[in-house]
Amino acid sequence: MIVTVVSIILVFFLLIFPHELGHFLLAKIWNIRVDKFSLGMGPKLFSFKRGETEYLISWLPIGGYVKIAGMQPGEENVERGFQKQSLGRRILVLLAGSFANYLVAIILFTLIFMVGFWTFQVDIPIIGEVKDGSPAALANLTPGDKILKINGKKIGKWEDIAMTIEENKEEETLTLEIQREKEIFTVTLTPAFDPDLNKKVIGITPLKVFKRCNPLVALIEGAKESFMITGLIFISIGGMITGKVPLEFAGPVGIVQFVRESAHLGVISLLSLAAFLSINLALFNLFPIPVLDGGRLFLLLLEKIRGKALGLEKEAIINYIGFIIIIFLFFLVTYQDILRIMGG
Repeated sequence: MIVTVVSIILVFFLLIFPHELGHFLLAKIWNIRVDKFSLGMGPKLFSFKRGETEYLISWLPIGGYVKIAGMQPGEENVERGFQKQSLGRRILVLLAGSFANYLVAIILFTLIFMVGFWTFQVDIPIIGEVKDGSPAALANLTPGDKILKINGKKIGKWEDIAMTIEENKEEETLTLEIQREKEIFTVTLTPAFDPDLNKKVIGITPLKVFKRCNPLVALIEGAKESFMITGLIFISIGGMITGKVPLEFAGPVGIVQFVRESAHLGVISLLSLAAFLSINLALFNLFPIPVLDGGRLFLLLLEKIRGKALGLEKEAIINYIGFIIIIFLFFLVTYQDILRIMGG
């Protein structure tokens, strides 16, 4: 229970606090007035003031917030306020939060690659495990066997196995050319349908290897992993829009559930989840929804097109509408999370 609670606090902290810190640091660098910076949310527990900024520790240890002067109605003419800055600086201050989330994700993935983890070796088609009673087991395949061909098609890496089985799903049997040490032979087997995976399988998994990188390689791999996940998220969003992928999102309840499960799997699993969620938060905040950073960026783009600002009072009305949208989405995804948990 304690591990779960600490894990939940840690993940929410890694998601929200760096985001607000990004806004805060860039504002400070450009001497934009920052009125408040809070570590935690909710009622104030402790605070002190340094210069013009009040630093707070709040009761709920799940992130933080930053209050930059010049972003509320009536603050258009605040000295060194947000509205007094150039368009470029305002854009970069808004982008700084999502940039910080990306940086956190890259750092977390870098740590994972430096510490090391067990993973499947999918670049070569060597069998790591054979499931008892599976078609592969009945054909006397054993761990260490290398699959050279299936039905005459050359197999270069592990994903070729699944693709070839899928391409030949109408055929009753498959002929596999196998290399076992120096011996090469063929076996014939009949794939079995797996209802959980909703496809035919032969009951094998790849070889497991322990992967660990030096710091420089780990940093490169961490960045690559972050950008790969970004691409997958965009593909998923595109699939949701076109109807090819079910419309599913996770809210706070779902995230808590995921964190709880990941915490039981170990530190590497928990850090991977935190990195994945950090990228999701970075992208979500850039959606052109009022209240979010993306909504404010859209208004700045509109200002550039119109040649003048919309005005903080009008922005406040738009942000209020955006707030209603966010609340609606919050209850929608929470309802979906509860149904998923009850169904699972």
